[in-house]
Amino acid sequence: MAILLAMASALPLLYLYIFLYQQYRLNLTEILKLSFVKPIGKVLSAVYMLYFFYMAARVTRDYLELSTGSIFPMSPIKVIAIFLMIVVTYFLLFDISVTLKVASILLPGFISLILVVFLFAFTIPGYSLNKITPILGDGIMPIIKAAYPQILTFPFGEIIVFMMIFPEVPNKKELFKHSFVVFILTGLFLAFNNINIISAIGVYEASRINFPFYSMTRLISLGFFRNLDSLYIALMIIGNLIKIIIFAYAGLKASQSVFDIKEYKFLLIPTAAIIYALSIITAESYFIQIPVELPLVSLYIHVPLQIIVPLLLLIAYFVKKRNLKS
Repeated sequence: MAILLAMASALPLLYLYIFLYQQYRLNLTEILKLSFVKPIGKVLSAVYMLYFFYMAARVTRDYLELSTGSIFPMSPIKVIAIFLMIVVTYFLLFDISVTLKVASILLPGFISLILVVFLFAFTIPGYSLNKITPILGDGIMPIIKAAYPQILTFPFGEIIVFMMIFPEVPNKKELFKHSFVVFILTGLFLAFNNINIISAIGVYEASRINFPFYSMTRLISLGFFRNLDSLYIALMIIGNLIKIIIFAYAGLKASQSVFDIKEYKFLLIPTAAIIYALSIITAESYFIQIPVELPLVSLYIHVPLQIIVPLLLLIAYFVKKRNLKS
């Protein structure tokens, strides 16, 4: 329920991001420079540049934990990170549309895996919907505390990164319609996914392990539907790679606004080095990153950059519009 509550609360954010883009037809950092006085706009653009690089490093860390915890348990994490940054740098040499096309090609694979897991999760020994009860056993407050701000900002608030990509989208007329559909489907998937995970492995186990969905797929075995964990790992690794590329691209586009440069490709190697370094020093392990880092980052970084600053941009837009009319 916390996911559905956070999703409903994040819908106005989605509309806000698209509304701001449609009024200016610019990416986020360019809107910042246009809305505020130049020094403030530059500083905020630099903050967003660092924020996007940090988010790329965070996703990189997730990628590394999944890789070393499943398919490369004996490989040094730094070596995997270096090879990953080489792949990211290669994709960033091309237009972001290449990455988006790869994502659209892989989408049926993700959907197929999700459907298989949803349909056959009941074959897992001990699967029971009774494990999710009692619903609201401790009242509504635990759900509110879970939804705000952590689930609201992660993953839903992360869509602010698309404010850097909206100018590259070909079909801008139906931007909100398509974004709304994907947003709702994502929220419903996350909600049903949580129900499936808890029904399959229980609340305690789901909260204890790093990747509960991965653990659940390993337990599914029905005829030829077995060993789905290999397919899951492949799709997750590619999916995380796409997410890293999108955040890194957003950071590079922000750097164009900060340094007033026309081309960002000469910054690819320094960017890869920054993301690599941050992914290594962000947290000593996934166990520290989840309980310690996420709550603090959600409150003190995500909330200001995903909610407060866009609201200030909205206020600035209406103030300027009113001044022009008068």
